[in-house]
Amino acid sequence: MDFDLTESQLDLQRRAQEFMAAEVFPQFQSWPVAAENYSAELSARLLAKLDEYGLLRLNVPKQYGGQGLGAIEDVVVLTELSKVPRHMPGGPFAPWPVMYQAPEAIKEKYLYPVLEGKTGWSMCFTEPSAGADLAGMKTNAVHKGDHWVINGRKMWRTGHANASYTAVAAVTDASKGSRGISIFLVDNDTPGFSTVRDISVLARTWGIEEEVELDNVVVPEQNLLGEEGAGFRIAQHQFNRFRLRLGGQALGMTERSQELAVSYANEREVFGRKLGDNQAIQWMLTDNQYDIESIRWNTYHAAWLVDREEQGYSAARLQASLVKAYCIDAGLRVVDRSMQILGGRGLSIDDYPFGDFYTHLRMCKQMEGSTEIMKIVMAREILGRRV
Repeated sequence: MDFDLTESQLDLQRRAQEFMAAEVFPQFQSWPVAAENYSAELSARLLAKLDEYGLLRLNVPKQYGGQGLGAIEDVVVLTELSKVPRHMPGGPFAPWPVMYQAPEAIKEKYLYPVLEGKTGWSMCFTEPSAGADLAGMKTNAVHKGDHWVINGRKMWRTGHANASYTAVAAVTDASKGSRGISIFLVDNDTPGFSTVRDISVLARTWGIEEEVELDNVVVPEQNLLGEEGAGFRIAQHQFNRFRLRLGGQALGMTERSQELAVSYANEREVFGRKLGDNQAIQWMLTDNQYDIESIRWNTYHAAWLVDREEQGYSAARLQASLVKAYCIDAGLRVVDRSMQILGGRGLSIDDYPFGDFYTHLRMCKQMEGSTEIMKIVMAREILGRRV
């Protein structure tokens, strides 16, 4: 068992650190907080710099112009990019693996523009009355001739900034439960596809979510992603990747929080001695390190399993759910302790990232499946009662 990153992974990590030191830390505080407020110029400049440092298209297959790397490399880079409370373009909304298996016409319209940075895409699964229980979904799609007609309402449309289309989950055969769910690619300007309202959420860095309505939305039959009824399976594989990415974010945020807390403890003088000389502070920093290492190795293990998912999908789902349930809570503990060490100064959202880190991680407890739902998923896997 080898716990070392490979030479190529270490090189990738070094380049990500250099990018952050040169292009992000000196100026990120002048940027907007939420992704939808980024100017086209800022997004383009960041994408160009990320490309210059070799940090784009990590998981895109080489035959499509990408680096053909895996989940571990994605996590290694994401850890570094998460050390400031700002959005980095070109991240979680990389194309799903199933997109590379689509017909060429679909690739031309929906895949290649995303790979070339010309547009983005969004997704919506959750509904006002159906969240983690996808089998309770009410949005339906009916096949009519050479097209599908979709009707329903979605509570969250995520990733809509700069997106030109949305992956929409809908029921195509209600008699089959979760195996009767399919995913469709819907152009955002399709008649009947409209935003009902913007939803402001807890974390500034998360941006705005949207509630959307689909009123007799007509999409061509070729816009069915994968096979009919494969939506739940496609979503589960993708959720594994999203959930372990949350572990990567938690790792970056906690490492940065610990760095700031250690620096402050070594510099701040109280009652005639360094703050870090107090045993209470030393124990808080030690507890932080416990949690950081737990986040690191649980996330790395999940990434390793996801890279071998076809051989161990069940194990990958179990570990990715563990990352989502455990690592987010561990991250919240680290950020909270670090903020406490800085006292009143830790409350400044202009000077320190703790407030934004904390609210982002607190959002993560609910998003992509709540902590409680992750425990249900894990229990089913442990008991061999998977869906």
